[in-house]
Amino acid sequence: MPTLHFKNAEICLLDLAIRGDRIVLFPVHDRYAETIFTEFNASITRYMIPKPADDISEIREFIDVAKTAMTLRTSVFCAVCCKQSHEFLGICAFEGQKSASTPELGLWIKKSAHGNRYGLEAMETLFNWAIDNIDFDFAVYPVDKANAPSSAIAEHLGGEIAYEKLAKSQSGFTLNEVVYHVPGL
Repeated sequence: MPTLHFKNAEICLLDLAIRGDRIVLFPVHDRYAETIFTEFNASITRYMIPKPADDISEIREFIDVAKTAMTLRTSVFCAVCCKQSHEFLGICAFEGQKSASTPELGLWIKKSAHGNRYGLEAMETLFNWAIDNIDFDFAVYPVDKANAPSSAIAEHLGGEIAYEKLAKSQSGFTLNEVVYHVPGL
């Protein structure tokens, strides 16, 4: 598994607190397991590869894998939380597990928080932090064509469509993806 190339070798990913205007990004943690299990549902995953968990143990396994990836410095997985209340809003990721020079961006925001531009702020906050702290060529951001808000986020970050592909979700849907390349500056 490729390791991300950090500009500061001393940075501890499990101690992060990346602040935006209205949100703060914390490392994914067990304390979010039950909320993730409840909120990461069929409605949220409609345009995503993963499927909702059948049991909370799957969420705990995801959290363990995410924390291991952060310890190994192959990816950054963050809980998106409201800055004032610390309410859990979703998950965002900067995943270098396939390629350290072209990591993949990922995001989901819980249904009740949709329409507040938290997703845009989370991705912008994480991406800007990555530009300051990680050496990479560009980020990959796959988005289903029917998911206009995610396409808008990719384009806001300066992403351009590199190619299109069909992908099969774990829920059995065929996704008609556009894959954005978002320059790392």
